[in-house]
Amino acid sequence: MENIIAFGIVAILIVIAPYLSSLTRLPLVAVEIMLGALAFHFELFSQSESLEFVAHIGFLFLMFLCGLEVDLKTFTRLGKGFLKSAFLYFLVLYCAALFYVLNTELSEFYVAALPVMSLGMIMAMLKEYPKDTPWLQLALNVGILGELISIVALVVLNGAYSHGLTWELYETLLVLFLFLTAIVGIFKIADVLFWWFPALKFFLIPKKSSKNQDIRFSAMLFFILIGITQVLGLESVLGAFLAGMILATYFHHQKGLAEKLNEFGFGFFIPLFFIYVGSTLDLNLMLKNLHLLSLTLNIIVIMVALRLIAAFVAYRRYFKSYVKTLLFAFSHSMPLTFLVATAQLGMQFGAISTEEYYALILAALMEGIFLTIGIKLIYSYWIKLCNKELKC
Repeated sequence: MENIIAFGIVAILIVIAPYLSSLTRLPLVAVEIMLGALAFHFELFSQSESLEFVAHIGFLFLMFLCGLEVDLKTFTRLGKGFLKSAFLYFLVLYCAALFYVLNTELSEFYVAALPVMSLGMIMAMLKEYPKDTPWLQLALNVGILGELISIVALVVLNGAYSHGLTWELYETLLVLFLFLTAIVGIFKIADVLFWWFPALKFFLIPKKSSKNQDIRFSAMLFFILIGITQVLGLESVLGAFLAGMILATYFHHQKGLAEKLNEFGFGFFIPLFFIYVGSTLDLNLMLKNLHLLSLTLNIIVIMVALRLIAAFVAYRRYFKSYVKTLLFAFSHSMPLTFLVATAQLGMQFGAISTEEYYALILAALMEGIFLTIGIKLIYSYWIKLCNKELKC
């Protein structure tokens, strides 16, 4: 009975959140996390295994929707120049993060946490800025690769923290390599199969899914790939992301599928995950701990600095503008959704302390709020300057 009441309270918070987001003009995810923290603080609901399980499903569905943004066929048309610049960007980003972690007292977990990428805030900005905005389009394409790299990095870290530097770790890495190789092989086979038998696509997901075959097939793919990764001892996030990628690459003929899945996920499961994340925060401890604020600001500064360094090394010549390069770097400095998810995984691994977990959550919230404002101010000033001087 208590579980039903808890879900009822959470459902009310999910309904309230969009109105508060519009009223305060804060990112919706930030509002959901704050509502969860306040509701748990005032004992409106308590945590339970069933709530934690459904929240985990919400997190996996979020990764599934992120994968849904990745159409591999689109990436093949971006050319070698794009891949070379992206490779340089991530090489600098991860090397700089590694150098920083090795010269501080931070755990190895931060090598994956500090460069983490997320499409959530970038997708939100695409609705606010013109579609042909070059720095934002590039941020989306590079961010897709970054999110995939982040997931692989977390899978490797999961193996390292679960098994240590033992044969079991190398066995996990071998399994990961073989699994990704098999996925690539499956994509190659699917290319040939769907080229010879194009009607097979429409059999699996008809253009007009009168019996919801598209949702059923998507759910099957989602749970099967998650199940396979669990059986192989890999992180479930990878299976969820790949399931979305397969749908985006081969079943884009069903135009309304992505919208249906987004409405399904962002209507309940994903907001529930963020409200649950908020409920894991101890507000009393956070408000009284000045060291926590210092740690949070340090995380924000280093995350922004890493992306600025990587952006200016890899894309300064491409943009031919300090402002565009700055906006590109700032747009990657708001991995709100995935930084929250990464902090959750870090707690599960035992890789970070409770204080560090709180700092990562606060950093995610503050980046999402202040950098969106900063980007808007810089972009507005730059556009006015361009219009005044008739050049950009």
